[in-house]
Amino acid sequence: MVDSIVARTLTMDFIYLDLLFISIWVIYLIKKRYWMPLIWGFVGWLVYIFVDYYLWYRVMGVRTYEGPINDVLFFLWFCFSPGFVQFSYVFTMFEKRNRKDIILITLIFYVGWTLIGLGSQLLPKDDRIVRVARNMNEAAQRISFTALVLFNICIAFLLVWKKRLSWQDVGYLFLVGTLVEFCLEFSLAISGIRLEQGTWSPILMIVNTLIEFNMGIVLMYLIWGGFKWVRDRNVGRPLQYQDFKYIKTDFNVISRLGSENLPKISPKMANRVVKLYNKQEVIFDLRYYFKKYSITDRKIEDAIKLVEQIYSRSISQVLLSS
Repeated sequence: MVDSIVARTLTMDFIYLDLLFISIWVIYLIKKRYWMPLIWGFVGWLVYIFVDYYLWYRVMGVRTYEGPINDVLFFLWFCFSPGFVQFSYVFTMFEKRNRKDIILITLIFYVGWTLIGLGSQLLPKDDRIVRVARNMNEAAQRISFTALVLFNICIAFLLVWKKRLSWQDVGYLFLVGTLVEFCLEFSLAISGIRLEQGTWSPILMIVNTLIEFNMGIVLMYLIWGGFKWVRDRNVGRPLQYQDFKYIKTDFNVISRLGSENLPKISPKMANRVVKLYNKQEVIFDLRYYFKKYSITDRKIEDAIKLVEQIYSRSISQVLLSS
């Protein structure tokens, strides 16, 4: 049977280490120019504040907190840590630039959160205890969450039926939703944060992993797709598993450069391409893209010429027609 009380017991130094990790995480995203994941990370923080602090803690009372610091200050951090990091991770995985980025950011995500828990146990600096818990029996939360997961699965089936997504895409989405929550559960379990109040169990870990984030993963992807269309004015084909080992740069950029209906490349995108990627790697990826997806209305030579222009002109003057 799954425990009805989901609890965490941690020390203040866990919070300090987590803030350090969040700083590193933000710096990495900025360096790699993951602007949309950064924005959605802050949106995720606001969502968590509304649901976790306002709705569960203030209104419904299903969330409890005991600790040495003001509850508002505590929940600002408590909501920022999963809200910002998890949302930004998910939207980074939606970007799917290339296999290297997907693996690297997942490693940073898992290793970072795991080291926070272990570090707070091995290097105690501030041992003041913080306890926070949630009663899952109140307001039929597990039933509601399971229903939302099923709703997302139904939407995924509909999108496949309408040929807006492939089964491969659906599998990837639910894999991301599982990975993002498993990282949290794993880090809390291995550090003993779940164990101190005796409420952790393998079943609890499995249930939370499969439900907590997957209850909104397809809806999040649709929202991301809408904003991506506004940003790029062209939603290219998503990176597929068979493409992983061939793409060295950013599959989204490559699909835009190879698009038949591409009107122009914005200075912002051109600037990102030049700063992040080697010109020869971009051309290599373009050749693969044209060969793999049989682009016929646009010649590879035209796309390569566009890349040459991007790298040869001053970025401030880049406004190129295909």
